[in-house]
Formats: sequence, C-alpha cells, structure tokens
Amino acid sequence: MNNGIQNPNFPANQVNILNILNQQQNNQYILRYINHGNAPVTLGNNPPINKDYIVYENAPKLNLFSYLNAGNNHGFGERQAKLIFKKILLGVRVMHNANICHRDLKPGNILFDNDFNPKIYGYHFIHMNANDLNEFMGTINYAAPEILLHNPYNGIKADIFSLGQILFNLVTGRLGFNNANMQDNLYRLIILHQYIEYWERIQENIPLNASQEFRNLFLSLVAFDPNERSTIDQILNSPWMNEINNLNEQQMNDLENEVRQEFINREQILNQN
Repeated sequence: MNNGIQNPNFPANQVNILNILNQQQNNQYILRYINHGNAPVTLGNNPPINKDYIVYENAPKLNLFSYLNAGNNHGFGERQAKLIFKKILLGVRVMHNANICHRDLKPGNILFDNDFNPKIYGYHFIHMNANDLNEFMGTINYAAPEILLHNPYNGIKADIFSLGQILFNLVTGRLGFNNANMQDNLYRLIILHQYIEYWERIQENIPLNASQEFRNLFLSLVAFDPNERSTIDQILNSPWMNEINNLNEQQMNDLENEVRQEFINREQILNQN
C-alpha cells in the first residue's frame, strides 16, 4: 500500500516544483503533493534525529512494475497498453508543458489509484528547466544514451527515451534492450539503424507478434539522437494510437473495464504469492 507516502530528506526546491505541478490543468495522472514538514525519525537503536518529509495523495494500488511481474513476464498486449500508455503520456505532457522533466520514468515510479488510473511518482530527480543538464540521473535500464555517455542532455528528450522502454515493457513484459550503449547487443543495432536484424533478434527471445505501427513508434522514442525522438503530442497522434483515439464513448468504456479487470486479475495473482 502507498498510503500517505512520506519521503525524508526531500529538497525544498523540489517541493516548489511539485506545487507548480499541482497548479497545472489536467494533472490527474500525476501523484499530487499534499504537504511537507520536519519531524523526529528513529532509525534502529539510534536516538531520534529531525528529518524533512513530504506527504502525497493516497495511491492505494501497486506500481506498474509489480503488475507486469504478476503477468509472468507477459505484457498487456498492444490494445490494453494503448490505454495505459496514453494516460501516462498525458501525465508526462503536463510536466513537459511546464518545462519540467522527471528524469526517472520507469514502471516502479508509476502507481495506481483505486480505479487503476496511473499516477506518476518518484520525484527525486525532477528538475525545472530541461535544457543543458549534466547530472547522471535515473535508472540505468531506462536512461538515455546521452546520459550514459555523461554528455549534456535535454531532460524532456531523455524522458521520451524512458517512455520508449516503458512502452516496450507494457506491451511485451520485457525490455527492448538492457542498456542504451554500443556494448548492448540489441541497442547497438538501433544505433546502427539495423532495424530488421533488431526485430529478428527480439523475436528469438520473445514470441512477438507486434504491429508495424508499434515497432515504428518504439524506435522513434529510443533513437540514439535525441533530436530524432518523437514529442509527446506526436506520440499521442501516432498511427499506433489511432485505434484508441477513434473509439466512441461505449467502446472506450468497454476498454476501460477490460483493462481494469486485467489489473484485478494480476492483483489476485500477487495476493496468492
């Protein structure tokens, strides 16, 4: 359970950024900041020491990483993943429109409310002004190549890269590669634009019957050159998203119920273990 998450040692400047996010419209897919303070904390047998803390809104369900594991390393498939991914994109778009980058987007930092709507969390590395960053931030499997190379980077374009890995994970239950560098046998093929061989290698390990629209979108998100990566709006309006964008109200409700039931099924599996 993630009831009133408290995070000691939270920098005050990040609280200011979270206040900005609270003021943005359409921020329902971002875990809302509630308040912060300072209180004594006891660690083991040591005497109490004062620590800063922060409280967020309640997100009572598990994170996306847990639900993917409950699927026995199977993703949600393309149809269901479109709905989940679209909501994640809408949350990230709120950040990016405010020139805020997350810098640690990954399934473990996507929580869920009671209706299984995603709530983006994990604000340790959040930053205002996405340009000319140089700190090594994030989680290595989801980190953009420019970050791994310790080059100056744009945080928004680095977030897009992380979204590419999340997309692949959502659809297949696996990662598209381990690390975004030339030493990774799979990502090297992407760097060299050897896409046919890349998908052949993927097919050797994952029984993947993926659409061409999915493959094109994934490659556009994890491009080695940050300037070649799609923007949030381009992703939302991509051919892969056409199906969900064209659903009528009843069809959307049916898909929402289908996805909700899939989460419930996975939650039951987790509770049995």
